[in-house]
Order: sequence, then C-alpha cells, then structure tokens
Amino acid sequence: NNNNNNNNNNHLPAHNNKKKSQALDPTSLPSLYALLSHSSAFGLILFYSYLCEHHPPHPHEEKSYDRDEFFFWCILTVVFAGGQTWMENYAIPFRGGVRSAGERIRMMKKWERMMSEQEERKIAERGVGGKRGNRMAGGGDDDDDGDGDEEDSVMSSSVSFLTNQLKPSKVVVAPTPPSENEVLNRYQTEEWKGWMQFTFLLYHYMHATEVYNGIRIMITCYVWMTGFGNFSFFYMTNDYSLPRILQMLWRLNFLVLFLCLTHGNPYILYYICPLHTYFFFMVYAVMSIGKERNYTKWWIRIKLAILAIIIFLIWDVDLGIFERLHQFFLGYEPVVGASMGTMWEWYFRSYLDHWSTLLGMVFALNFPIVSLFYRKLEARSIMRQWLGKLAVASGMLYALHMWATGPLTFSKIPYNGTNPYFGFIPLVTYIFLRNLTPKLRSHSMAFLHEIGKTTLETYLMQHHIWLTSNSKTVLVFIPGWPRVNLALVTYVYVIICRKVHKLTLHLRGMLLPDDRAVCIRSMVGLAVVIIGFYSTAFVFGGMDMSGLKSIGLVSMVGGWLLYQTVIDSTWFEYRMAAKKAKMTMASSEEDDDDDVRSDSSQSYDERGTEYESAVSRMCPPIIGTMVLLVLGLVWSGFATEGAGSVGLLPPGCDAFVNDGQWIPIDGCNESSRGMAFRDYGADAYGSCAPHGVSYVWAWTQQPPRTHCRFSHRDEEKMKKMLNRRKVVFIGDSMTRYLYHSTVRALGIEGSGAYDATGPKHADIHHTLWETTPVTFRWAPLATDQLNILKEYNKISSAGGYENLGPDLIVLGGGAWDRLHLYATDEDRQSHAATLKDLGYEMQKAQRDGGSAVVWFIPTTINSKALNTEEKRDHMREEDMEAMRAVYARNGILASSSFVIDGPSFTASRVKESYDGVHYPPHVYDAGAQILFNAIDWLLPAGGVVDPIIPPRAGKMANPTLGVMILVFIAMGLFCFDGFLGFSYLAAIFVKGVMPLRLYEEAFSTLHKKIGLVGADVEGTPSGSARSSQRRLHHQSGSRAGRRVGSVDEEIAALLGTKRVDVELASR
Repeated sequence: NNNNNNNNNNHLPAHNNKKKSQALDPTSLPSLYALLSHSSAFGLILFYSYLCEHHPPHPHEEKSYDRDEFFFWCILTVVFAGGQTWMENYAIPFRGGVRSAGERIRMMKKWERMMSEQEERKIAERGVGGKRGNRMAGGGDDDDDGDGDEEDSVMSSSVSFLTNQLKPSKVVVAPTPPSENEVLNRYQTEEWKGWMQFTFLLYHYMHATEVYNGIRIMITCYVWMTGFGNFSFFYMTNDYSLPRILQMLWRLNFLVLFLCLTHGNPYILYYICPLHTYFFFMVYAVMSIGKERNYTKWWIRIKLAILAIIIFLIWDVDLGIFERLHQFFLGYEPVVGASMGTMWEWYFRSYLDHWSTLLGMVFALNFPIVSLFYRKLEARSIMRQWLGKLAVASGMLYALHMWATGPLTFSKIPYNGTNPYFGFIPLVTYIFLRNLTPKLRSHSMAFLHEIGKTTLETYLMQHHIWLTSNSKTVLVFIPGWPRVNLALVTYVYVIICRKVHKLTLHLRGMLLPDDRAVCIRSMVGLAVVIIGFYSTAFVFGGMDMSGLKSIGLVSMVGGWLLYQTVIDSTWFEYRMAAKKAKMTMASSEEDDDDDVRSDSSQSYDERGTEYESAVSRMCPPIIGTMVLLVLGLVWSGFATEGAGSVGLLPPGCDAFVNDGQWIPIDGCNESSRGMAFRDYGADAYGSCAPHGVSYVWAWTQQPPRTHCRFSHRDEEKMKKMLNRRKVVFIGDSMTRYLYHSTVRALGIEGSGAYDATGPKHADIHHTLWETTPVTFRWAPLATDQLNILKEYNKISSAGGYENLGPDLIVLGGGAWDRLHLYATDEDRQSHAATLKDLGYEMQKAQRDGGSAVVWFIPTTINSKALNTEEKRDHMREEDMEAMRAVYARNGILASSSFVIDGPSFTASRVKESYDGVHYPPHVYDAGAQILFNAIDWLLPAGGVVDPIIPPRAGKMANPTLGVMILVFIAMGLFCFDGFLGFSYLAAIFVKGVMPLRLYEEAFSTLHKKIGLVGADVEGTPSGSARSSQRRLHHQSGSRAGRRVGSVDEEIAALLGTKRVDVELASR
C-alpha cells in the first residue's frame, strides 16, 4: 500500500518495494480474511476509545499546568532526540524498514565521492599565487580577471552589480545530493512535524494557554505543508484521477469519520481534518485547471496569482463572499466544538491560516530553484558561501525579531488577527536555518522522525484515549500518581496510534486501489454498511431493544451469517488453490518418487475433507461468539463499575459531597519555590514546615460506580449553572460568612473583607454578571427565617415573571436561638413549633415555587475561644450539638433539598476559630464548593442560556495586511523565490545566485526527470514537450484496471528511475 500519510515530497530512495497490502479480492478467502481482521482490530480500538470516554476505570481529572514542567519536557525531548538519535538520514529506520549495511555503505561512499570531486574542482579552479578563477558555482563571467578580492561584489556599484548578476555565466554547481540530503527532505519534515506534534500534544495535555500563540504557528506550518506537499505531488505525477482524490480523502478522514460515528461528535470538533481536506481541494482545483500547461513558465504562476486574489477577496475584504459560499453547508446553531455555530467556527479556523496553503504552493513551485540556490552557494569558497547565507539569515532573523517582539507578545484574541499575515516569518526562517549546511540537511533526529509519522492519528486519538471529554480532561488509570499515570496512558496511546496508522494504510490499499471502478464499488459498499448499521440501531431503538443483550444477539447472528457467506463463496477456490500449491511443492522435491507424491496427494485430499467437517466449520463462529461474550462482559463491567463521562453529578452524590478533609500542603517544595521565583521574584520562603502549614479542602475518594466526580468549580463553570437565576441566603452570621465565600468564588473579590465600620446585622445584595442577583437576608432566629420564607412563597404564588421566587434558597441558623430563646421549656416548645412551620414552608417553596432549598448546619464551636460569659454558658459545642439534633428531629433536614454539613469542614480547623464561632474566610470556601457541586442536581437545568449571536463571518478581515501578503506572494511567484524575496539578499555578496536567473537551469533538469524532455522552460511546451505531457497524463490515467504497488512506485516509473520514493502530501 502507498505509505503516504505525511507532507514530504522529495525523492527518496525506496528502501522496501514490498507491497503492504493488495487490492481486495471478494472471491479470495485470504483477502477477505485480511479485510475482516483489519476491520476487527480497528473496531476494537474504537471500542477502547468509547470505554475511555464514557466508562473509564476512574473519574476523569482536570488538567493542571506548570510552566516549569512544560518547558522541562520540551527541552528534555529535544536534548534527548538531538543527543541520542541525531544521525544521518539514510541510517534512520522508516516505514519500509532499514537499509541493508551494504546499501548504506554504497550510498555513503557515493556521497563522499561527489563531495570530494567538488573540492577537487574548486582547487583546480584556483589560479597561481592564490588568485581564483571565475568558474565557481553561480559566479563570475568569462571576462572576469579574478583578482582574488573576496569583497569585489560589495564594493561594486549597483549598476555593475545588476549587470553581473543578470549576465549569463558558465557555472559550476555543487553536486546534486541524494534525495535524503535534499532541502526539506522527507526525514527533515517528519522531524519537523515530530517536535511540533510533541509540543502541540503537551500544550493540550497541560492546558498551557500561555504558549497559545506559538502553537498557532505550528498549525500554520501543518497547513503550509498541505499546500507544499499536494502541489509537489500533482506537479510530479500529473495524477488528478478519482482514485487519487479518494485515497487522499481516506487518509485525512477515515479515522475522524468513525470517531464521529462512535462518539456522536460533529466533524467540526476535529477541525484539523476539515481544514486539511478543505485546502486539499483548493490545491486540487488550482492544479487540475489547465493541467496540460502546468509545466510552462508562466501559466502555473498566473493561476497561483489569481488564487491569491480570490483568497484576498474572500477572507481579507469583508464583502460577504465567505458566507455566501458556505451558507449551504454551515449553520448558526451551537454544536459541540462550535459554540457560536459552524459558520463562525469555520470562518475563524480557516481565516487563521487562509494564506498558509498558498504560501506552501509557492514554495513547492520554486523548490527546484531553492535547491539550486543552496548548491550554488555551497560550491563557492567558504567566505563567499557564508556571506551569502548570513545575508539571507540576517534579513530573516530581523523579521523574526520584529515579529517576536510585536505580534507574538499580543494576547490571544489580538494575536489571532495577525497570525495569517505574519505566521510565515518564523516558518521560512526555520526552513532556511534548518537547511543551512549540507550536514544539517543530511542529518535528522530519529526520535522526532518517529513521532512525525503519525501526527494525524495522535491528534485525533488524543481526544479520547490520552485526554478525554473531547480533550478537556485527563484519562486516569492510576489515580493519585499523575506522572506514573501519564507514562502508562501515553504508552498505550502511542501503541494504538501507530496501529491505527497502519490499519488506515492497509485498508486504503485494499479498498481504494488505482482502479476507478473498484474505488467506487468500495465506497458504495462502505456507505451501505454504515447505513445498514444505522438502520438496525434505529429499528432496535424504536422497539426499545437497545440494551447490551440485543446488541450481543444481533452481533452474534450477523457474525454467523457473515462467516457462512464468506466460507460458501470462497472455500472451494481456496481449497483447490491450496491443494495445487501443495502438489507443486511436493513435485519439486528432488527425492520425491511417484509413491510419495501419491501419498502426499491422498493425505492432502484427506485434509481437505477434514477441513469441511462439522467441527472445523463450527469452531470459528463459536470462538467468535465467545469473543463477543467477553467483550460484552467487559463493556458491562466498565458500565456498571467504572466512572462515567464528565457531566452533571447524579442526586445520589448528596450522600458523599460533605465527606472530605483538609489536606496540608507543603508550600516549600520545589514546584512552589519555582513558581514564587518566576512570578513574584522570591528566592526563599520564610514561613513553611516540612508537613505543610497551608491546607486545601479535598473530597474523600468514592467508588467510580457512584459517578461522584467532585471538583473545584470556578466562576466560568458556575456562570453556566446560575446565569439569570435568583439566589437567596437567609440566616445568621455563619450563613453570612458562607454567602461571602460564595460570591467571592463567583467574582466579587472583596466580599466579606474585615470592616469594623460597616453594619453587621444587615441585608447584602450583589448582582453577578449583570444577570444573577445573589442576596443575603439577615435572619438570626428561626422566626425571622420563617417570616422571610413565607414572604418569598407568597411572591411565588402570585405568578408572573417578575414575581418568580428564588431558584435557590440557602437557610441556616440555630446559634442565636440557642443563645437567646432556649432557656425555658416554653421557649423550647415554641422553637419546636416554629421549626415545624419552617419545615412546611421549605417544602412549599420546593413544591409550589420550584425552588431548591438548602439547609446549612451550624459550624463547629470553639468553646474555649467564646468571648462572652453568656456564650460560654449557652453556646458551647455540646450545646450546639444538641441544637443540631433538635433541628433534625423537627424535620428541617428532611424538608431540605440538600444539607451542607458545617462541622464536616470546620471540625478539624476548630482551633482557628478566633471568636469561637467564626473562621477565617478561606475555611468557608469549602462550604461554597460543596454547595457548587450540589447545584448539579439541585438545578439540573443549569442557568438560562442567553441567545448566542455569533460574530459575522468577515469580521476579522484586514485588507491592509492582505495587500502586504499579496506583495510577498508576488515576490515568490514572479521573482522565483521560495523564500519570498529574502534569497535576493545573498546576491549582494555572491554573483550568479539571483533566483530569477536560476529558473531555466533548475526546471530544465526537473522536467527531464519527469519525462518532459523537450520542455521549453521559457514559455509554452514545445511539440515534443506536449507529447511528453500527453504521455505522462496517459501513464497516470492508464493505471485504472491494473494495480501498482503504491503511488510511490508510480512516481518511480514516471521518473524513469529504479528506486525512487516520493512521499505523498497529507497531514
């Protein structure tokens, strides 16, 4: 099968011409077996991703970012890759295996011989007395006397400079290197993608938002490779056939299609795939229009210029063209992965890189000139060579500096507006510097090369088997050991991604060979299978039979029927072919005689008969049934005992949400010290202890089957739950402290700050986000609480939107009653009656007003710290414990929707109660978080969702910067420079390297390689060139009906070489 998953397009020696897979033969048992085995393996991987996402062994965890750790892993990876796996390209293993030792030696000697010959030519060209001739690469003319002055081009006037540069010269060029050592070779681009992908994945895993701008550049590089790679393929092969399109679409979308079907996600969620698919079609359309003239000098450049103008009008000028072009495919309703609708999401994603693909195409078009440019420089003397290279590098580094100190420093939203226009600066700088010397080009980091092979799979599968919740949370196998868990999860993740990569290529080779009819038949068959499964699911869902037993029964029956069909249609031919092969092998043995051959034939007939016995025919389906049963048991076990996907907590979690403890945190550990130094400039802590002096509230671990995944809730999360809701706290000072902690967590930072000048016993009101009123009503006694609750119930019974009662009511009290109104039996009886009335009103608020009513049990009392004699007589902890029991006996707890247990988060901190009753503000934060988690089942509908008005597509248009990019593209197209004009800086110091004058030399060689022997590189093809183009087109089209091992072999045939491997372009 054609191994073409990545975006490298340079001509590499084929290391293994063995076919990875053959086209599917429906009449062949081995062929069908291969298809079914690959499909089964792929299905098991999807099943594993489903379990990780929806039934993981442990609850998913939140991401955690540590700047020091992030950069540690990045640096460690590069240092390890560079120190341990930096090697010559031809020694790096790749998909087809490793070259033999003899082949390595031959290639090495060949390259060394070429370089030696170059040095000998240089020496021979030097004159007597150290004077140099004029025959070095790209330099001089026949009339130059060559006085040995290395600075002559610098000192010359601008007129003579241009004259010398444009004057035809007899040139000596550095030898053409093996394709492994070519500019931007396959190994180098795999390495490039490898380190970018590692950083990209780590960015996702740690939620490293501070490096967002750099990650955007990496995505720009990927989209640039789409233009570079696909342009190169089409230019080299002239293959615009339907099989080629389907093969590329399969590579880009096969896995993402089945992930969408498995997890019910929209396509836009995995935006990288639609992005590459979209721009692949753009490259295909441009290259296929007038393809017979693509090999002329100006036609292809004019097409790209027209494309540049179209891109400018669609994305850089707000004319509404984008929306009109996409209105039939995209909508405005929020979906997963597109909270503002797919129209805006796609506009935003495509806008960020709308120039990248075209810039990649421009570089690919000028690639032969870029390669020749390097070789001409490197054929010069060391001084001249480095003067030219440093001139280009200086220009690029200056532009890079301006970008790094300008747009790169912007915050996320402003930066997004600059990325399409300045993202090419670090890109071309990296390419130029990475290829600066032959040694850099001929060496790569094998470790990063391996990572770069499976970038598409690692991007897609990270959503579900490395991260979860569509890459929002972390998959956990070993709770409590985050780095050990990372190691285990990553190992499984990498193995699966590599397997999926192989399966994708194997299945593509079987179902999409270079035969138009077979490709169409395969795609129709795949569509029928998917529709059939969907129809079956729809029918069983309508019959309420979508349980595990029904699925298992359908799978077993379908498996038996499939097995029987395959055997009935292929077994006879397979048995006869095997029998013939057996007899042929037997007859070829030197010592065989007629009797032995007869016995062999007879024994084989007996084996063939045995294969058709009932036992042999029944074993495979029985084994398959057992496998299905095992899978069903695994599924059932994870579904019943495992944790669920991230979502609202179930009501059963009210039994556990108060169960937690305060955990001491060591503030003097290495991580904390590093953070203090980086963010605050502190180099040593003065107040800490080995056991920790700071505390955080933590919930006790619950069995995964409870699905109680308690977590810290921040303002952003709570806004979704409380938007346009009414929240009321009613109670004493303990309830007031809980109120302050709640509104602090919701964005009112100064709430509850110590203020001796303000009123203590008063109502408090805040409005959050201009939509959500949160009120505290001072009601220290049970009678006060009863009266206020009656007031709200009366308002709710009046009806109307303005008279809606609170959505959430938090009540708390008991301390003042115990202190002031609990001295006599009459007081106790009156208090009990009040509590019963209060319980009734609480139930009424839930029943009639639809409110969730929460009771806050008074916190633990520090008896020794009580600051008055009266409190020490009536409010000791034992007194309050008795009062808590009174409230429970009189039905207050039973009448509540939920109970916050104050002692659960204060008992262990009782020594910190400074007045015996109240605690430092941060202690009440635990109570606020308990309440926030309980809101999941108290207000399951969440907050009121405000109508989303997505920004208008076209909002980000920037005509000024768009014109700037047009200028750079014009430089690349009509000045023939892949580096968009920067290469001309070298011409200041070195003659004969101006890209404008390298076109004929570079493209005449290339066109000869691809069979355009008579091409007129200055204009339209000559007659023989047109004949060659027709022959090239005929070769690409005549593949229908015959199977070439891979597209790589096709290119090898087109180029007329024995072993050439051109990596196809794809993400």
